[in-house]
Amino acid sequence: MCGIFGIASVSALAESRCLLEALTDRLQHRGPDERGSYLDDTVFLGHRRLSIIDLRGGRQPMTACDGRYVIVYNGELYNFREVRAALENRGHRFKTESDTEVILRAFAEWGAACVTRFNGMFAFAIWDGLKRALFLARDRLGIKPLYYSVIGQRLVFASEMKAITAHPDFQQRANLAALSSYLSFRSVLGEDTVFVGLKSLQPGHHLLFADGRVGIRQYWDIPHSLPRTDKGEDYYLTTLTEKLSQVIRRHLVSDVPVGAYLSGGLDSSLMVAIMAEYHAGPLRTYSVGFDVEGYDEGAHAEVVSQHLGTQHRHLTFGADKYIAMMDGMIQHRDQPLSIPHEVALCALSHELKKDVTVCLSGEGADELFGGYGRVQRSPMDYRKLAFYQRLPTPLQALIKLTLHDPDVIQRLGLKDDVAHLLHVYHWWPLAAKWDIFSDQVNAELDFDRAFLSRCHAVLDATRSDDAYDRVFYFFEKIHLLNLLDRLDVQSMTASVEARVPFVDHELVEFVWSIPLKYKMRWKSPLHRLRACFTKSENASEHLDVSKYLLRRVADGKLPPQISRRKKLGFPVPLDAWFGGSLQNFAREILLDGCTRRRGIFNMKNVEDLLLNPQHLAYDFYGKRIWMLLNVELWFRAHIDRAVSM
Repeated sequence: MCGIFGIASVSALAESRCLLEALTDRLQHRGPDERGSYLDDTVFLGHRRLSIIDLRGGRQPMTACDGRYVIVYNGELYNFREVRAALENRGHRFKTESDTEVILRAFAEWGAACVTRFNGMFAFAIWDGLKRALFLARDRLGIKPLYYSVIGQRLVFASEMKAITAHPDFQQRANLAALSSYLSFRSVLGEDTVFVGLKSLQPGHHLLFADGRVGIRQYWDIPHSLPRTDKGEDYYLTTLTEKLSQVIRRHLVSDVPVGAYLSGGLDSSLMVAIMAEYHAGPLRTYSVGFDVEGYDEGAHAEVVSQHLGTQHRHLTFGADKYIAMMDGMIQHRDQPLSIPHEVALCALSHELKKDVTVCLSGEGADELFGGYGRVQRSPMDYRKLAFYQRLPTPLQALIKLTLHDPDVIQRLGLKDDVAHLLHVYHWWPLAAKWDIFSDQVNAELDFDRAFLSRCHAVLDATRSDDAYDRVFYFFEKIHLLNLLDRLDVQSMTASVEARVPFVDHELVEFVWSIPLKYKMRWKSPLHRLRACFTKSENASEHLDVSKYLLRRVADGKLPPQISRRKKLGFPVPLDAWFGGSLQNFAREILLDGCTRRRGIFNMKNVEDLLLNPQHLAYDFYGKRIWMLLNVELWFRAHIDRAVSM
């Protein structure tokens, strides 16, 4: 795992090598082991290396074909030996044992199409000195980040935004539309970032910069429109078990020690159980929790550790330590923190770095197998809504009179599936978000016109698909990417390579072919009938079994109290904290003169929110205050500081 930075220009570079090396070194935490660079008159490629494979031979930048091609690369190819064998059969001769050289020679042989042959996580740049062209590529599901910006006639790219925003010609301006997207989803939809003019190369895409022009193409997408044939539960159970073993075994390949994040939930526990089957010697596992009852899964992680014989370490976090780290992490993150538990994940990554350099994590299973039943079951609700809206108006009025749940009554006015999805999946509801923004911001954003258009665009890609597939697709494209981004940043902060076997694209393609009934399964026909008269959030894990097929795999490897336990989801006790020890901290930041002068928020409504705690499920009251704090602290760390320099 590494950090990459580079710049390509139409004309001779104006930047000094000293400046370009300094920008590369802003990624030192991603690669503390080695540093390298390549420079000619119009291009610079910089690399910070975290040595994982071929510790001596994998130095970068690496050249091939008499220096025509030069690469800087971040990631791991798990099938690099197979691709290497294919290239050797075509006459290529290798000088190293690294996957870096495999990528470089694959590009020399197959051009842009080389990415379709790779299995792994990657973000890389290759300079073609003959064509004077720069090629960038990112892995299919976005495990590894890659950012870029066009500054004048130059394209600048990097593994993290900080190496681009520090360029003296980059103007750090806040992208308000991106911040609005953040308040809704904790992430920014599409290629935009929180900085105007700074883009994220999207998963499954590659970019070519030549003659001053940028061309972007998509080479892979989730196979959402393929027809399904039900091959029976036994087939899917057997094949899934085999594929999980194959995927996790190849994720263990490393020349440095390997460990695992173990929460005690189904996904990470099953992953560790399979790791233990192939790992030589006791496996090291790590978990973290909070000092509030109901917010620490350490006991469950310990059950798994005892069952599998791992060497386990558990950290406990409190409010004081959390808030002490938060501001510095927002500075390092380059954007508001996306998920409250990032702070704890960062601390845990630094702890495990004492023992291991590679750590596997269970991200991706919930999105694939239906672990977010509150939302992934919501097509059931929308179908009931669509049926209601087809009824005669008098009958609709009569049904409405019998309802007592304000949420259900509100849903009756929703007009399409995008509006319904946004109603059940959000951190700030649209109306509440518009109330918290100032009139000036709402006018500039035209009440989220661009954000809503992008939501429609994601779902429009699956317009002909089953309603459940459309929501699953949305989660793979939006929710998963957010989790992967925070895992990459927080693990690399500690110079740890995080690997995510559930995000293996071959596994994803297989699981997408599995019928829904093997992912989320009704407990009985009677339970399914009862679901017709309740909401998805009340039906999930009460009337159905979430991640049914994955649980069946786990039944043979884990104690039942682990394989059959309900999802907790690594919550942070934000309601308790912001209703207690962190209340003054929130008021000091959100109600001070700096926040007021900024004009982003409606200060009367912010004050009302802080003075009137709400009792919402899933700590949503605390989450909303936490997100407002993130936005304001991000402005102070990045926008205000840039203006004052």
